[in-house]
Amino acid sequence: MRKNCLSGSVLILTLLLASQVFAQDRVGSITGLEGESTLERAGRQSPVALAMELKGGDRLRTGSHSHLNITLADGSQLTLFEDSSMVLGGVPSTHRASLANLLKGRLRSLIQWSPSLSSSSSVFEVHTPNAIAGVRGTDFETAYTEGRPCPGFPDCLRYTDVGVFKGVVEVSNPTSKTAAPVTVTEGHETKVPCELPPTASAPLGLGEIGGPSYH
Repeated sequence: MRKNCLSGSVLILTLLLASQVFAQDRVGSITGLEGESTLERAGRQSPVALAMELKGGDRLRTGSHSHLNITLADGSQLTLFEDSSMVLGGVPSTHRASLANLLKGRLRSLIQWSPSLSSSSSVFEVHTPNAIAGVRGTDFETAYTEGRPCPGFPDCLRYTDVGVFKGVVEVSNPTSKTAAPVTVTEGHETKVPCELPPTASAPLGLGEIGGPSYH
């Protein structure tokens, strides 16, 4: 009888540990879907479906005239617009930020934050090939463009735009060792061209994020 109880205890402990690992692996779910999009996980592709659970490392791609709404585990909201691609990272905690690696296109992020989280570091970061946008709690958009001249920098063919609708975002260029971060406040935007520093913060509407095609 004691042996059976011990075996049962081991089984329960194993199931609890497995459930905790699963919970840590889950980063959110699809809560809105228009058009056709695909999810790539462990080298396999499948169509995106409403209520589909998302894990760290998942790559999402939207087609033409398509977009996805994603709710993260902490209640934060992401919108991936048409012809875009991103890879999801981890879940927000007091020790590390969650990540969205934007490889192409445009992403809007409405991020939750509470005083119980660390006030000295970001709880969410959007990475592009040439920029990092780190925030605690805010509403902002990030767009990455490749293969087209950057406005104001005609020799640069890849650039990142960051526009802030609410809150504050710190933007830096990890490809430049000398580029100082730029703080972008509500109603402003910055542009990160190639390996150059982010431009000075300017009112929304002067760059592409404030343009008519972005809304």
